[in-house]
Amino acid sequence: MNGDIQCDAPREDKTLCIIFEAIGPFSAIARVAMQDVLIALDAGWKVTVVAKFLHETLRDRVEWLPLHVPQKVFLYQWVTARYYIKKALGNRKFDVIHAHQPQSADFADIFQCHYLTRAAFERNSLTRVRNLHAAIIRAQEQCVLYVEDYFYRHWNPATHMLYDSELTRLDFHRTYGVLNQEEVLTYAFPKIDFPTERERRLARSKAIGCEPSGLVVGYLGGIHERKGYRRLIKAVASDEGTFLMLAGQYTEDFEVPELNGRIKSVGLVLDLRQFYFACDVLVIPSLYEPLGLVAFEAAAHGLPVIATEEVGALPHLLEYGAGTPWNPTESITTVVKDAVAMREQCNQGAIRMEQDLGAASYGRRLLSLYDIVRSEKRGETVAPPIPK
Repeated sequence: MNGDIQCDAPREDKTLCIIFEAIGPFSAIARVAMQDVLIALDAGWKVTVVAKFLHETLRDRVEWLPLHVPQKVFLYQWVTARYYIKKALGNRKFDVIHAHQPQSADFADIFQCHYLTRAAFERNSLTRVRNLHAAIIRAQEQCVLYVEDYFYRHWNPATHMLYDSELTRLDFHRTYGVLNQEEVLTYAFPKIDFPTERERRLARSKAIGCEPSGLVVGYLGGIHERKGYRRLIKAVASDEGTFLMLAGQYTEDFEVPELNGRIKSVGLVLDLRQFYFACDVLVIPSLYEPLGLVAFEAAAHGLPVIATEEVGALPHLLEYGAGTPWNPTESITTVVKDAVAMREQCNQGAIRMEQDLGAASYGRRLLSLYDIVRSEKRGETVAPPIPK
């Protein structure tokens, strides 16, 4: 009788390695990488990460291969990244390697493209040389530009490319050509979290400390040329009807005398929810923004989003009615007032965006690609990818 008992063969683990220097709530790309990890874990994949920083909630759920990143000099960090990534990997093999850094794109199965230095250069959005320190940074950016060009011009045809936006795809095609295996996979739209009027008042009181004179314009890009903070400040200064809440890297105690007190310099934001709730709108005035995750986050928190045409998220915002474009030659106050008047419409658009572009849709498409890559490498029949 025992001879009739059939035992199922043990299930073979699906193995995935995700590569990025930081995985967790440390930056926009780090949050995307963390979401990729969580999606794979929930689907039963055995996940390994190569990272210098890993959020504590993941440390007992994944295998962590520590990545060495030199402490100083951005250029040195960039050009040595490939060496240290391969050193961390050793001779390990995985069903799928998903990389978020171009230095590892040629040996990855999937590369998720978040930024093109060449596109930033063409839009004159690299660091402007105003002093010796800026000149040193700009020189490093120029060197990175040429090295990044090399990686993209020596592309491995077996690597699947994931662009973060249609803007990035078009920029890549124009500069480096069309790839055999590519698609646009926009970041997952966050869960809807609209504030009540009471939550808005409390957030504004904590963030600003008083009732501002004018509609609150939120900005979350830091003091970086590419983010377009200069043209936003100029626009706010020329209109009396707005109050600027300036946030991000290097904004703490940042002074703008021409705003005559109509500014709150926040610095790094530890509580994004409170920041968004304190604003009337979010403005993304970037000179070059491949996507702009903050656009999705702000819309999900009930804010109309105003963006320049150089922002990759803008077509999605317009398609769903969750935002509006801004030409920096136009009055910012007029655009802000019109956007605030459309808040309810923008909120309805954000709800539709979550339904169509949320984590469930993103996860299905990503897992479908993982399965395709795994099957290709094992010589198995490949199912067609899940349509957009």
